[in-house]
Amino acid sequence: MSRVNIETRDDQWLKENSNNVTGSNFHQEDPDQSMQPRGEAIEEDTSTEDSLGDNVGTPMQSYLKHLYRLDLLTPEDEHTTTCLLRDLEEKIIALLQKRGVMLVDLRSEGVEQRGSTGAYDHGLIIAKADALLKKGKISQRDRSALQNLMKKFKAQRKKLIQCNLRLVIAIAKRFRNPSVPFIDLIQEGNVGLMKAIERFKPQMGYRFSTYAYWWIQQEIQLTLRRNDDMVRQPANVQDDLRNIYRAINQVRSEGLSASDENIAKQTGLDIERVQSLLKLPGPTSSLDDPISDDQSSTRLDYAPAGEMFNTDELVSNQELAQRLRDAVNKLPPRQRTVLSLRYGLISDRDCSFRVIGEQLGLSQERARQLHSDALRQLKRQWR
Repeated sequence: MSRVNIETRDDQWLKENSNNVTGSNFHQEDPDQSMQPRGEAIEEDTSTEDSLGDNVGTPMQSYLKHLYRLDLLTPEDEHTTTCLLRDLEEKIIALLQKRGVMLVDLRSEGVEQRGSTGAYDHGLIIAKADALLKKGKISQRDRSALQNLMKKFKAQRKKLIQCNLRLVIAIAKRFRNPSVPFIDLIQEGNVGLMKAIERFKPQMGYRFSTYAYWWIQQEIQLTLRRNDDMVRQPANVQDDLRNIYRAINQVRSEGLSASDENIAKQTGLDIERVQSLLKLPGPTSSLDDPISDDQSSTRLDYAPAGEMFNTDELVSNQELAQRLRDAVNKLPPRQRTVLSLRYGLISDRDCSFRVIGEQLGLSQERARQLHSDALRQLKRQWR
């Protein structure tokens, strides 16, 4: 499908949902049948914008209306904006270096580990520039130059972000998931868009939107992975599991058994890796999840009573054990030792009076007497 048709379908969806007063159709997929020539979409732009008026619905509807009023960049304008933004960035960094700011202080944490091509964090650049201007330890000439550069830099960056917010909407629609609200997917996609702006180089030879697509998609996918289950698994584990399940279906469709050897051969993973991943527990679920459509009963309602956790009983037992330890510690050393050996308070194994006497160098009868004396003192403490 051509790029023109894709943009037209997304624009049509944006118009329908920005005019949706109730918001009931917001989570429905945009129909592929509602495609029309680009010229017709442009003609409807003015009429639709005028019909929006000043009525404000939900925050999402207001956001969509704001996006629809923004003009898209042409390829020429996009190239000019990215080149100007990169040029302004280099001039600001050079001026910050002149004032003693290190380049490493302008890079995102872990950028080199992600294999970035020398990208700088625009948020750090703005923060360092604002801090330098607030300190006042800068000449008037450098101050004026830095202020002018920052004003142009923020304007071009904002322009590039706003003109590509529709692209984030279009990509987020393809990754809708019940576990993550749609507005959160858009927010994470916007983060990916800003990362793409920091890393894009105009000399690469292709459009910024083509480059930004993969950064936006990556941030959205990472969000889905983080919220896919209550127990989070690393991204590489999820990718390998996905390949393993795909390989299982593939080998079964070929009439072969889904053995560890066949799966390892199909996926290219080590057989030890396949075996360890297949032993992982399945997805977790909450006991409060409803088990029927009426949502009147949950999994917790059908849990056996004997397996349920009694918090009151646990707290009472802990308090009783602490009081017992305090009472035993108040006894004379020999009586305390006899009680500890007799009831296994030291080694979790109870001993007979004969064994206690042998360990303490006492007779069996003397060990029994010490035991009786200790119990009488404990009874007095508990009265």
